[in-house]
Amino acid sequence: MKKLTFLFILFTAVIYSQTGNLRGSINDDEQALPSVNVYLLNTGYGTVSENDGSFEMMGLPAGNYSLRISAVGYETQTLQINIQPGKTLELNISLKEKIIEFGPVEVTSLKGQEQSDTRTSLIDLNPISAKILPGASEDVFRTLQSLPGVLAPNDFSSQLIVRGSGPDQNLIVMDDVEIFNPYRLYGLISMFNPDAVSDINLITGGFPAKYGDRLSAVLDVTNKEGNTKKAITGSVNASIVDANIVLEGKNPFNISGSWLFNSRRTYYDLIIEPFVKNAGLVEDDVTFPNFYDLQAKLVLIPFKGNKFLLNGIYSRDGVFVVSPDNRKTADSIGVSNVTKNDVLSFAWHLAPSANYLNKLILSWYKNSGVTDFDSEILDPSLNRDDFKEVLSDTLAPYLLYFKFNMDFSFRKYSIDDKFTYLWGKNIFEAGAGVDFMQTIIDFKFDLDPELTAIFSANPQFRAALSDIKNVNNYRKYRAYLQNNFNIDDKFFIQPSLRFDYYDILNKIYAAPRLSFSYALDHLTTLRAVWGIYYQSPGYEKIRDQNVLLNLNRNYTYALDAERAIHYVIGIERWLTNEWNFKVEGYYKDFNNLIVSKLLPGTRYVTEKIPGKDPKYVSGWTRSVTIPVDSLTQIPINNSYGKAYGIEFFLSKQNISDDKKLSGWVSYALAFADRFEDGNKYYFRFDQRHTVNVILNYKINHWLDVGLRWQYGSGFPISEPVGIKPRIILADENGDGIPESPAIVTRNRQTNTTAENEVVFDVDYGSNRLNAQKPAYHRLDLRLSALAYWWDLNWTIYLDIINVYNRANVIGYDYFVNEDLTLGRKPSNMFPIIPTFGFSVKF
Repeated sequence: MKKLTFLFILFTAVIYSQTGNLRGSINDDEQALPSVNVYLLNTGYGTVSENDGSFEMMGLPAGNYSLRISAVGYETQTLQINIQPGKTLELNISLKEKIIEFGPVEVTSLKGQEQSDTRTSLIDLNPISAKILPGASEDVFRTLQSLPGVLAPNDFSSQLIVRGSGPDQNLIVMDDVEIFNPYRLYGLISMFNPDAVSDINLITGGFPAKYGDRLSAVLDVTNKEGNTKKAITGSVNASIVDANIVLEGKNPFNISGSWLFNSRRTYYDLIIEPFVKNAGLVEDDVTFPNFYDLQAKLVLIPFKGNKFLLNGIYSRDGVFVVSPDNRKTADSIGVSNVTKNDVLSFAWHLAPSANYLNKLILSWYKNSGVTDFDSEILDPSLNRDDFKEVLSDTLAPYLLYFKFNMDFSFRKYSIDDKFTYLWGKNIFEAGAGVDFMQTIIDFKFDLDPELTAIFSANPQFRAALSDIKNVNNYRKYRAYLQNNFNIDDKFFIQPSLRFDYYDILNKIYAAPRLSFSYALDHLTTLRAVWGIYYQSPGYEKIRDQNVLLNLNRNYTYALDAERAIHYVIGIERWLTNEWNFKVEGYYKDFNNLIVSKLLPGTRYVTEKIPGKDPKYVSGWTRSVTIPVDSLTQIPINNSYGKAYGIEFFLSKQNISDDKKLSGWVSYALAFADRFEDGNKYYFRFDQRHTVNVILNYKINHWLDVGLRWQYGSGFPISEPVGIKPRIILADENGDGIPESPAIVTRNRQTNTTAENEVVFDVDYGSNRLNAQKPAYHRLDLRLSALAYWWDLNWTIYLDIINVYNRANVIGYDYFVNEDLTLGRKPSNMFPIIPTFGFSVKF
């Protein structure tokens, strides 16, 4: 044994004596430069600089090399270096800025991952990508929707569907603060301004123990710090629908640190609204949807090793809409809504040495809103095309009313402490925190009885619309520890453990996790992870759940936290300095999923009488009541599921200005199922095949073109089996009290004395998510022209969404034809939409 140990030590020493190391830092004489490409030419060795500008390459074979350093907007440098055995070469590199910024479209904007990083399913996105991706509206979430494992519910939503999980199962973190509602314009875009963020990390599965209270994925966004060399600098970006400005600079009065301020605003209400009002399309008291937000970050460095960061966000979304009396559509709507999103946080980063970092974070977050909704909609059994030119005052007999008032407030105070210690080549992390939560909801519904009957018959409508008012005050405690062990230069393993106490459940949970990475060679890395994840119920997740449950303590104490187990394995290979290939397989096992409890209820049925005309009441038997299950707002752990698949990802990034092509191609094969009451259903966002093609090409020194093509097989949909008479409780005795089921007739709606013509509804039978929508595909195109005018860098762009005007289906409107057959009309997503805009840096 001693001989074996001696030989192992001797062998290790010989190997080590033949290699050396390279480390250094990169700046532009003003500030550290992150995301700089550092490569040894004609080898497979390369890396990307970190946020502080540092880089490191370990275990390099001794010898002479040409080192290339390149970054967008800076002149490329090539240095001749010599790596000596057993020694570390340290470099301090300064890059010179170009006169004209040759556009972010030169790079893929996907950062590399160190072989020592054991995290699987990591997407480390450069914010530049969100600025230039065609069809993404310069939005972070819509950019992520073009990456493997991530889907969009539809064109109108920026929500993230990650590997067979709902958007409520994603944790969103900004500067160490959890965000409940990261959307603006009611989900159309996200809250993150790509001009003001420095890091975007999405982990689509197997995330470490420092993150919790979610089952599926983590999005961790860091707002950038201001420029520390100039008193003021910034950028302005404007398009035909919105604008944003970013200002930043070093602190005044020789106070060490920086400041950054940014603001965004849509101007649908300033440009589009006057146009449609002058055209008489809407009444003068209509206000178009709009939002504005203000964000600020202040960094103070009073003395060495101490940094104080203050973050603030003030955001407002608003809409006020009233349908005109002379409208051209049958439906009428009145909406008044204001939604608020406010954040304040303070962080103290203490780093007394290079091996020690402690972060103390205090935060306050509030998401609140008030909505008044009053509508009358055309009876869904009717064909809308038949009512296009009908005067609105003649429509009353055919309209059903739907009203609700909503008042909500989600408030959170948080305290977190996060500790990192580097011991040798190992990284130890631990932390603890607490959230003091207050959630207040007050929902009031007023539905037409006939509309209630329609909802009850639709299997896709999985919610009980009953009034609910609830005030919850509770706490969430958490603690975690994890350590990245460097077993040798090739093998890294990270065990971790997380503890959560959910006051709303009065239960504590322990979630162990384990991940590893193994360097097969300096270009190829194998990674795998296993972990257990828990998620608590809460009204703060209601925005993404679309299900209204009663979370009174009488019900929640009987619940368990939802649970998922992740299994992920993947391999990554650098084919060249520019080409990277990844393949990853995953399996997610969901248990204790919370759904609405079913209680015994009733349903009304009737049967057709042979030989009679089914168009009239005389053709049907008298309505009777039968027992069925009825949805409630009571939560219960009564569902489980699974999601599994394999993803392929090929990316190409540029490491020098003479390269013209960058982008990525991805393909995902995915399966997602849910089980409830012994029945198997497709997950509502189950998409079997997904393809993304992203290409950026530099035509010349001032013109770039980018394209994005997406393909996805259709989401599941419930297909009806036919039609059936509409039955409601009716006042047969004339005493004002409905007491017996009766078939709804057209003369009952119109108050006429015509023969009793039956009103029919769409009949779904027992079908639930039994069919598929047509496949989705769309091509987006973006042209960017670069210029240097008035000593400023300009980018002027034309972005075209859905170039070939594909009619992608979001759903179908079903109706009953005159001959009592079932009709269907598709509702489509975005048509072709051109957008023009510009940005300028000063």
